[in-house]
Amino acid sequence: MENNNELFFDLFFKNNGEIDLLTGTIAPSQFNQIVRRDSQLSDRSNSKLSIICLNINISEFSILYPSEDIKLALENALIAANFELTKIFRSSDCICRISQLGFWVLVTEVNSDISKKLLKRVAEVLPDYFDIEISHRTKGQSQLDWYSQIDELHFRSN
Repeated sequence: MENNNELFFDLFFKNNGEIDLLTGTIAPSQFNQIVRRDSQLSDRSNSKLSIICLNINISEFSILYPSEDIKLALENALIAANFELTKIFRSSDCICRISQLGFWVLVTEVNSDISKKLLKRVAEVLPDYFDIEISHRTKGQSQLDWYSQIDELHFRSN
């Protein structure tokens, strides 16, 4: 596990406050502002908010790429994943590289039926080494509580 920790710190994970410099996704600080705003709007309008979390399962990934430069392979996998995600989600959905190995995608008006279809579409285009989960926000739930719930899903495999 120590090797994995070193690998996490070596991965390129920088942003300029606006975008992630590796993938071009929205920066976490911008994402947080959008989530805060959309949460307030959601509470007032009784609309639904969900976050899809996608994370590379490093154990599964390293089986597929044992002899390659794993750092470069991971960075290429993240870039490729972002291209696939931008094809699936609407321009109004926010994609953020939230961690060294994963993304969060904020989506609106997603019920359980649409969730299943959306997760299926994502799973079809992304490699099997991605863990994909969804968390639906409950009305009045604080951003911190919701993020705590999502963190448990997001970091479960690593």
